[in-house]
Amino acid sequence: MEIKKYILNSYTTVNPFSATILLEEKFLEKGYVVVIDDDNKFHGILTTCDLIKRPHKLVIDCLTEKEHLSADETITSGLDKFNSNQYPALPVFKENKFIGIVERQNVVDGLRIKINELYDKSIISQKVKQSFLNNLSHEVRTPLNGLLGFLELISELDIKDDETEKKALYNNIIRKSADRFLLVMNDLIDLALMNSNDDIKVKIEKINIENILSDLKEYFEIAVSDSNRDISVQYIIPDSSFVFRSDEKKIKQILYHLIDNAIKFSDDNNKVIFGYKIENQNIVFFVKNNCAQISKDKKKQIFEVFEKQDYHNDKLVEGLGIGLSLVKRLSELLNGKIELVTNETQTTFFCVIPLKR
Repeated sequence: MEIKKYILNSYTTVNPFSATILLEEKFLEKGYVVVIDDDNKFHGILTTCDLIKRPHKLVIDCLTEKEHLSADETITSGLDKFNSNQYPALPVFKENKFIGIVERQNVVDGLRIKINELYDKSIISQKVKQSFLNNLSHEVRTPLNGLLGFLELISELDIKDDETEKKALYNNIIRKSADRFLLVMNDLIDLALMNSNDDIKVKIEKINIENILSDLKEYFEIAVSDSNRDISVQYIIPDSSFVFRSDEKKIKQILYHLIDNAIKFSDDNNKVIFGYKIENQNIVFFVKNNCAQISKDKKKQIFEVFEKQDYHNDKLVEGLGIGLSLVKRLSELLNGKIELVTNETQTTFFCVIPLKR
């Protein structure tokens, strides 16, 4: 799936030598304008952030260099550029010639339609559908409310030296809300692309597994601490210098969801242990926790999209019910498989990936 279907040739423009004071009305609808001179030469895209960072009198003085898209850009790489820059629109070039713009919202809306198509085609009970919609509302609205609420507070603060700690706290909350929102949206997008038979690229590179495991351990220790839960997160590795070849981003995504799932369904004073071992020319990742045995019926359903246990020990469990489904798809994408072993006291997930040295 390519980005070119979203290229717009109609947009609000402004001359580079216009006064910025005249731009208020043009910014109201979209939050950006395309800067083109009298000779139809493209100079860039001006956003509200540019005006805040460089408050000069002429448009040309406020422009900052931005990322651009190519006409044959994929949806995946295009969204990566939007997410890393947070711009409402980016220019598109073909053979170094400006040919139009792509608006971030149009791409997100297009993917939402694909997600809806996937959802409608799935044979899901009405109860599961309702559960998914309720969880989606919670998972999207909660981080958005956190973002909007604290942005409003920060905008009203007259920051003084003795308030820098408060500002840092608010910034941290905003960052966590944004990260959580992006994680939810990226998971939905990945799932939609895989189910639409889009060509998902696998990037094979050398990976030091200890770096991934230590990063995940640090992340989840902070997450558990912030949630006031008493859960120990540990990892076990047979060789700290072990290097293998695979897609680092996808390996990390698989382990993230398995560890996150294990923490969600662990009681306090329990341990979540993860790591790897080498068996029969495969690297076998494992994530285990102490919890009640998963029933045979549940084992068959647990990797289905939108399947989710809403409550654990009478507490609402966060998530949309797509994490384990995504883990299964990503494992298969790496020519691997996912396995589950459960008994009365412990559950272990195994992700088996063929070694490429």
